[in-house]
Amino acid sequence: MNFNLFYYYYKYLIHTSLKTVLMLFVKAAKAISLGILFIPFTGCAIGVGLIFASLLRSVSYAPDYEEVLFNYAILGFAFIETFAFMLFFILGIIIVF
Repeated sequence: MNFNLFYYYYKYLIHTSLKTVLMLFVKAAKAISLGILFIPFTGCAIGVGLIFASLLRSVSYAPDYEEVLFNYAILGFAFIETFAFMLFFILGIIIVF
């Protein structure tokens, strides 16, 4: 019994058409690209957590500037979420096409 994966893959390729093989490669490329695209979403989540953690710390040090600090925090949150929405747009394009 041969447990070589390439042997079974080659055996599968012999019995399928070229169009089917190309469709499999496109699906594999989509799966890999979706996996790579989800990596920056963790960065967005970490960035939002850091912004609001620093907001809590700065408000505890200077409660008089709460409104100004909150406005800066919301501005940073908006920048990070804009990046995340652009990634979602790219994700949608990859899934559709």
